[in-house]
Amino acid sequence: MTIKIITDSACDILETDQQELNIEIMPVYVVEDQKTYRDGIDISSEVVCQNMRQGVRYKTSQIPYGDFYKRFEELILEKQPFIYLAFSSGLSGTYQAAALAERDLKEKYPSAIFEVVDTRAVCYGLGHIVYGAARAAVAGDDIEALMKRINYYIDHVKHVFTVTDLQYLYRGGRLNRGTAIIGNMLNINPLLEVNKSGELQQLDKVRGEKKLVKKMVDYLEQNGSHFDKQTIGISHADNPELVELFVKMAGKRLNAERFKIVSLGPTVLTHSGPGTLAVFFFDEWKEAYQFA
Repeated sequence: MTIKIITDSACDILETDQQELNIEIMPVYVVEDQKTYRDGIDISSEVVCQNMRQGVRYKTSQIPYGDFYKRFEELILEKQPFIYLAFSSGLSGTYQAAALAERDLKEKYPSAIFEVVDTRAVCYGLGHIVYGAARAAVAGDDIEALMKRINYYIDHVKHVFTVTDLQYLYRGGRLNRGTAIIGNMLNINPLLEVNKSGELQQLDKVRGEKKLVKKMVDYLEQNGSHFDKQTIGISHADNPELVELFVKMAGKRLNAERFKIVSLGPTVLTHSGPGTLAVFFFDEWKEAYQFA
């Protein structure tokens, strides 16, 4: 039986890829005052962007243990083997909740075939891993081969991103008010990465969007290879102009030809805000593990 790939809504997977590859997505919860929405089901990136620009503040809530236990047990009783690929434990407690459900269900059903994996990735960094795993699963890889492939992706996926309006980091308590005001006045934007532990790390501060994009392309050039053969993932929050600038510069400097451009999902958008641009790639190119 084909191994089922499950992930959560922090992955930014295109709906067409989700349907084609039978990827199941469990929604993270998005909270506005007393209202709770399921990311990608009850609320969209477009609505979140529009509302945040009007001053609405959102929070997110991790997928609870009970959701994982219920869904995992359903699949076990159907004798459906699966792998759940969780977004980074360095950014959310979602993986820990899934891992607890895994522990309890493997005690109850010791012959069940499934794995729960901390990808240490987010947005289309996670999407890259999910997409490659799902393609291989559809092609017939068994769980051992899939886990080998997934671990390779986890070890080699890279994230670099920026936010273009610091007020949203301030609203979310991730930046003090003075820094946000001065940064916006001087058009200074942070350049960040997700490190090997799956946590956010600031790399630099850059003034002006052209210099910012140049720094992002520099990062790819210094940390990756074979950009003419691999697909570069781009997640953005209503910032097509910056995406166009990045694609043009990366295409010219890196000889990059393939880009997968997706909308930043509400899970991360609620924290980083409209204007966010995030780029994902692999720091090593291995032909056996590539995908279209």
